Amino acid sequence: MALPRPAPQRVVFRPTRRASWGTKIFVLLVFGLAVAAVVYFLVVVMPARVATLARQESGELAAARAGAATVNASLTTLWNDIDARGSMSLTPDRITQDLALAQSTEKTANDALGHVQAAQGYLAEADGIPFQFHHPAFIAQDQPALHHLEKSLQAATRLTHGATLQLSVAQHMLNDWQSILTQLNPSLAARNWARVATTAGSLQTDLKSEATAVQNPESFLDPLWSRWTDAMAAYATTAQAYSQAYASGQSQTAQQLGRTLAAESDQMGAALAAAQAGAGAWQQKTIQPLLDTVNKELSAGS
Repeated sequence: MALPRPAPQRVVFRPTRRASWGTKIFVLLVFGLAVAAVVYFLVVVMPARVATLARQESGELAAARAGAATVNASLTTLWNDIDARGSMSLTPDRITQDLALAQSTEKTANDALGHVQAAQGYLAEADGIPFQFHHPAFIAQDQPALHHLEKSLQAATRLTHGATLQLSVAQHMLNDWQSILTQLNPSLAARNWARVATTAGSLQTDLKSEATAVQNPESFLDPLWSRWTDAMAAYATTAQAYSQAYASGQSQTAQQLGRTLAAESDQMGAALAAAQAGAGAWQQKTIQPLLDTVNKELSAGS
């Protein structure tokens, strides 16, 4: 049995509804507001923001330049002081003064570097503002100056940090040297074996820790000073063995150690003289190039 055919669907024509005048006016108002907002951003907001960033960047740049100039002057004073015969040839009072100067200069250099980085941040923000027809003029003017100041302060930070480390080492080393001259040697001469053993033991402990600090490349210390440290450590070790040999009645061993002690005393003096004599050449080789970089880059960034 055949199924009945479905009735065809009726197609109903509905005319397109025309937008009302109210809708058209609303759309025009929204479009007008959007255009006005864009124009306001381009004409008012964006220039005001760029001007604010320019003022902030200018202030940071000025602070960075002032800090870099102060750092450069302090570095010149500091390393001229050390240059003569090395940091370990300075008097204790002078070391204390120079160490304070090095620490304050290192802080100033870090602060100035912070100003440089803040200024660079403002430049990047100004450059990243959208819909600019051209880059703000101060970006092209100040970006190279900030780059030079950054290089100057990075070199200055290395020098101030090195001076801080070096003078701290010098302070401890001179204390050990004075202990040898004013405590260990008089005790040896007085044959006060107990005091010799105690003083020599303390010196060995101190010099062992100082040996690592002397070899730290960040301190910019001439390797010749490491030889002086080693010579003092060897002298203290032999002095302790010498006192123990005499105290235990081993006279023959003590005599041999006495000759070794005399030779090591001469080696200490020779190592000190060599390090002092080589201080100028070492500074010309390692310190002066960094000082020149600080000066050159500061001039370019001013």
